[in-house]
Amino acid sequence: MSFIEHIYLEMKAIDPGITSDQFSTKWLNKCKSYYRSYKASQRDITFHALMCLIQNLEKKSSSLRMNNNCNLLHHKAQKYEDLKAIAYKQSISFIGPK
Repeated sequence: MSFIEHIYLEMKAIDPGITSDQFSTKWLNKCKSYYRSYKASQRDITFHALMCLIQNLEKKSSSLRMNNNCNLLHHKAQKYEDLKAIAYKQSISFIGPK
């Protein structure tokens, strides 16, 4: 399974209502068919899309934690933080030794 498929499935576990189009546009900052076309052609996420994902995961996590004491929201924020850590490790493989 490619990283882009893995991260999409992890996002679906946090937010079951997310569509592939929303994942592409709101999380990867790409066109709505990005995820579908990359999955169909067996390509993996680009470095730019990965950096956008990391930034968007940080924003989402921060916004869920902001000015509230709700344990449910903090738990969800932590799940986004965990995904961000996974995405960050993946980004290292783009710039690390081959």
